[in-house]
Amino acid sequence: MQKPQWNRIKDFVQRKELSLAMGLHLGAIFLCGLIYILLPEDIHLRWGLTYWLIWIVLLSPIPLMIAARKSKRKLVIRLYSGVIGIGLWLFAIFLQAIGGDIFLPPTYFCKDGDYLARQYRYDFFENNMTAIYKVIRLTERRVAFYRYSSPDSIKVYDSLNVIAFYCPTRIVEDPWVSDTIAPIRVIEQLYDRPIEPEQKKEVEQLAHRLNARLGYTLAE
Repeated sequence: MQKPQWNRIKDFVQRKELSLAMGLHLGAIFLCGLIYILLPEDIHLRWGLTYWLIWIVLLSPIPLMIAARKSKRKLVIRLYSGVIGIGLWLFAIFLQAIGGDIFLPPTYFCKDGDYLARQYRYDFFENNMTAIYKVIRLTERRVAFYRYSSPDSIKVYDSLNVIAFYCPTRIVEDPWVSDTIAPIRVIEQLYDRPIEPEQKKEVEQLAHRLNARLGYTLAE
């Protein structure tokens, strides 16, 4: 194969590499923006798809810089990649610090049917709470969150609009003092809608059968 022809093939491959890297970078940014606009805060995609996109956005400036090695606009592309890469990482770290789940999905605890229990971070300081999500097609929709930490099982009673939590003994390690939290068996209201008096009686009977107490959402 003649050298000029080889050089043309090489240039073609390098241009395709750059186009692919740029398309991946801009496409991931576009999809993340679309998800942010269309999906409310209490809904996220299943199987960690949102977080895969976030990692692609954060890491995509690196292959973009590599793909630009023979481009005539190498300096501009690499300058853009460096600035946007640093900016995206700083923004992601800031969101994570103030309580967002940016790098990894919330910790999964347990499930019952279409309902999942995950760790819920209300803010930087309140991060030992539990959120309940309902699986709806490709999404998980948060329906409620509670002041309980790390349940090992849950049981949802849709007809009564309640959920039972079973939390094991937990040891809280603190720099100055340690504390042991007793196991919890508690029933809470699931959806924010009124519970009829007849339902309330059934919930009280359920609590008696399960040897569980009524939680703060049912205390009134």
